[in-house]
Amino acid sequence: MNTSVRVDPKHPGWNRFPKLAMALTMSMPNIGVSEEAVQLMKFALRTGLEPGIVDGDKQYFGNATVERLHQPTADLGFTPSTEYRVDRLGVQGTVGGAELIEGGVYCPGMPEPLKDATKEKHAGVIDVKVYLQRIRERRAFELQAKERPDRNGKQPLRCPALGDSPTVTCPIRELSKKATDRPRAEVEGDDIPAILDRICKQHSVSFTQKDTLRQKQAFSYMSKEWDDFHDHARQSIESMHQGFKDTGKEGVASSGRRRVRGFAAGQTLVTIMVTNFNLRTIAAFLQDEKFAAEEPNRIRPEPIIRRRDRVWDNVYTKTTAVESILDLAEQGKLELPLRL
Repeated sequence: MNTSVRVDPKHPGWNRFPKLAMALTMSMPNIGVSEEAVQLMKFALRTGLEPGIVDGDKQYFGNATVERLHQPTADLGFTPSTEYRVDRLGVQGTVGGAELIEGGVYCPGMPEPLKDATKEKHAGVIDVKVYLQRIRERRAFELQAKERPDRNGKQPLRCPALGDSPTVTCPIRELSKKATDRPRAEVEGDDIPAILDRICKQHSVSFTQKDTLRQKQAFSYMSKEWDDFHDHARQSIESMHQGFKDTGKEGVASSGRRRVRGFAAGQTLVTIMVTNFNLRTIAAFLQDEKFAAEEPNRIRPEPIIRRRDRVWDNVYTKTTAVESILDLAEQGKLELPLRL
C-alpha cells in the first residue's frame, strides 16, 4: 500500500490543516515504486492542491532513475526533498567546470574537506558538530543565479566571486568594488583547477533542467531548513500510518478487515477505511479548533488531587502533602479508612 500525506513546508510542525491521506494506491512490494509515487502526486493534484515540495526516503528519489521519477516529478511541478544514497554523496559530475554536489552547484575551487563533508560524516571521520560547520561554510561557494529560469528550465549561473555581492574571493576573479570590506571565504591557490573551464572564464554558464535534475533539492541538503521539513514530513507519514493501522479504529494492517481476493477488491476496502480515517481526522481537527477558539472563555475545572498526594509526601514524584495528615486528625477531618 502506497500513501501520501499533506504536510506544511512553510511552517513544519504547525497544525494549519488536518494531516489527511491525500492519495492511496496498492502494488506489489518494491515493484514499480517510482511509478506509484508519480501516481500519488497526480492523484493529490486532482484534489485541488498546488504542486510544491514532495518528501521521500531513499527508496524513492535517492534510488530511482531520472527518467522514471525525477523527470515526471518536475513535469508535475514538484520539487523533491530527500536523502541520498552513499554512492551519490560528494561530487557527482561537472557542468562547465562547476561541480554538482548533493543538490547544489559549486565552485570547483571549494576546499576538498567541504566537498567531502557528507561522505566523511557518513564514514565517521568527522562528528556532527564539524559536519554542520562545513555545511554552513560550503554555502559561500555555491553558484549564484544570474537570471530566473526560462520556461524550459534553463538558467544562467555565475561564479560566487562575481556580481555585486560576491561570497568568496578568488585569484582568478577581480573583486567587485561594492563589497571589498566584507569578510568572505577564500579560494586557496592549491584549490584552483589546473585547467580552467567555462565557469572560471565566462561571466555565467547556462544550466538546463536535465543537468541538475537527479540531485535537485528544495532546501540545501542537511541545512536546518532541510532537517526541519524532512523530520516533519517523515513523522507525519508515520503518524498517519499508525493512525489507520490502529486495531481499535480502522485496523488497515489487519488482514481480517479485508478478507477478499484481488487488488481491486482490496483497494476498495482499504479506500473505505482510509476515507473513514480522513473523516475522523477532519472531525478531530475541527473540534480542536473549536476548543482553541473557546479557550479564553472556558472555565477550567479544579484538578482532582488524589488522597495520597494531598496528605502524604511522595519521594518518587518529589511532591509534598497539600494537607498535613496530623492537622486533619486533630481537626477530626481525617478521611477513613486510613491505610498504612
